[in-house]
Amino acid sequence: MRTIKQLPPVAIDPEDYAFLRDTCGRLLTGARHVADDGTPVYFPDTSGCYAAVWTRDFCYMAEYAGDLLPAEEILAGIDFLLAGQSETGVIPDRVQLDGTPVYLAGPEDAPLGQDPPVDNTAMMVKLLEAYYLRTGDVAGWLNRLPALLQAMGNVPLSPDGLVYIDPNRPHPGYGFADTAALTGKVFMASLLHWEAARRLAVRLQELEEHEEARIWYDVSEATLKTLPELYDEESLLYWAASEDCHQPDLWGSVYAAVIRIASKRVSRLIGDLLLEQADMAFYRGHLRHLPKGAYWERMLVPVPPETYQNGAYWAVPTGWAAQTIALEHPAEAEALVGEVLQVWRESEVCECLSPYADPRCPGYAASACCLLGAVKPR
Repeated sequence: MRTIKQLPPVAIDPEDYAFLRDTCGRLLTGARHVADDGTPVYFPDTSGCYAAVWTRDFCYMAEYAGDLLPAEEILAGIDFLLAGQSETGVIPDRVQLDGTPVYLAGPEDAPLGQDPPVDNTAMMVKLLEAYYLRTGDVAGWLNRLPALLQAMGNVPLSPDGLVYIDPNRPHPGYGFADTAALTGKVFMASLLHWEAARRLAVRLQELEEHEEARIWYDVSEATLKTLPELYDEESLLYWAASEDCHQPDLWGSVYAAVIRIASKRVSRLIGDLLLEQADMAFYRGHLRHLPKGAYWERMLVPVPPETYQNGAYWAVPTGWAAQTIALEHPAEAEALVGEVLQVWRESEVCECLSPYADPRCPGYAASACCLLGAVKPR
C-alpha cells in the first residue's frame, strides 16, 4: 500500500518503548465504553473529562496506536461517527453514547463559535486511512468514500486553496486549539486539509480511480503551493493564521516538518530553534502552542494565560517535535521523549501541564498515542 512519506520515528531505548506502549494500552482500555446501540467506542480519556467520542481524538488513537485496538472496533467507531454526519455533510465534532451528534466545539449550552471546527473532515479521512492501512479492507474504504467526499466539499477554502475562517464569523480551526479565534488562512487546518486531499488522491490512484484521484491531487497541490506564504523567515516558524492570531505556531511548524510540507532546510531550522531555545517551547518535554510569553491575540472564550490552550504545555505534539529535532540531533530528540516518559512514570498521563496550574484531564489517551506513533525501539 502506498503511503505519504513522513519523517522517520525517533529511536528510543527498548525499555522506554515498552513502557510507552503499555501506557497506551492501559489508557485505551480505560477509555473504552459501549454506546447505547452496543457499539464499542473510545472516549479521549479515562477520567470522564470528555464523555463522548471525539472525531480527532479517535483519529489519533487509530493513526498512532491502531495496532493496540481491534480492527473491527476501529471500523465500528468510524461508523458510529459517520452515523452523526449531517445531511449537508458536516462531520460531527463528537458523538454522545446515545448517538446524538454534536457539531460545534465546546459545551452545548455555550458553543465555541457559530460554525463547526474545520479540522474534523480531515481527521475523518485520516481515521479511515488508518483503518485501511491496518487491514487493507478496500470494500470498507470504498463504501465510506462518498461520505468523505461530501464532507471534503464543505471545507471553507480561500481562492488559493488554504482553509479559511472569516474574521467576522470566527470558529475553531484545529480542535486542540479550539478556544483560539484564528482567522483568515489558518495553518494547521490547512496542513490537515492538504494531508486529507493527498491521502484521497494516493488511495484512489492505487485503486485505479484515476480521474477522481487527479481531482484530489490538484486540490492538494493548490494547498501546497500557497502554504509557504505563512512561513516567517524571522521567527523561523510558521504563522498560525494570516489575520487574527497572526503568531508563530509551534505545533503547526513541527507538524509541517513531520509530513514534509516544510522543506529540508526549514525543517532543520525549526529543529535547531527548538533545541537552542528549548525554554521558549518546552516544559518537562511538553510543548506550548505559542513561544513562551506569547498568548493568543483573539479567543472564542477567555482562557487565563499559562493554562490549557493559552500557555500550558502538551504532549500531543512532543513526538512531532522530537522527529523534527532528530533530523540533526537524534540523541537530543530521544532525551526529549525521555523527559515526557519520566513525567508519566511519576504521575498520570494528562492532557496538559503548567508550572502555574494543576495538570488537566488525567488519563488522556491522545497524549500517549501520539508519542507512540513518533518513536520506535532502538
